[in-house]
Amino acid sequence: TIAAGAWTNNLLAHFGRQIHLTVTQEQVAYYNTPHAADFMPDRFPIWIWLDEPCYYGFPVYGEAGPKVSQDVGGRVVTADSRSFEPDPVYQARLDAFVQQHLPTAFGPPILLKTCLYTMPPDRDFVLSPLPDHPNVTVAVGAAHAFKFSSFMGRVLSDLAIDGATRHDIGGFEVGRPILYEENPVLNFMT
Repeated sequence: TIAAGAWTNNLLAHFGRQIHLTVTQEQVAYYNTPHAADFMPDRFPIWIWLDEPCYYGFPVYGEAGPKVSQDVGGRVVTADSRSFEPDPVYQARLDAFVQQHLPTAFGPPILLKTCLYTMPPDRDFVLSPLPDHPNVTVAVGAAHAFKFSSFMGRVLSDLAIDGATRHDIGGFEVGRPILYEENPVLNFMT
């Protein structure tokens, strides 16, 4: 199984294949709010602000403050050109959003992290065997696989053990045309 995120095309090159993927460097912030009790899981949900730009967040869980990020808010990078340093302009956008929409959550950031999004143009998963190498499965999470990790694990396990799965993964094929278009229309907010 090739499940290499931003490094996917580096590995696919060994099979004479490249697919269209956009890699962005994203960042999350955890805020030190004096109202942490109001942002605990029993009082505050996971949320998505579905607009342009799109923001999302999580209650206090694991870290000492609520987590906030912008979806597809980062710059386009490669696996090799990415930085692990938080972007102050990105952080200013997060701070402004939190101050406006979640004012009691706002406090100094206690933790900033960067991560990579690896997205096909349609932002659907890639989850299928290579057509000319059926024993090699490609998995690209399209920046939202963690929420589907049990499903993806089941499918990858089925494909590795049985060579097939009972789940309909036809829409996630590595051979779908949009993955090979030179200038595809990107189906995600930027």
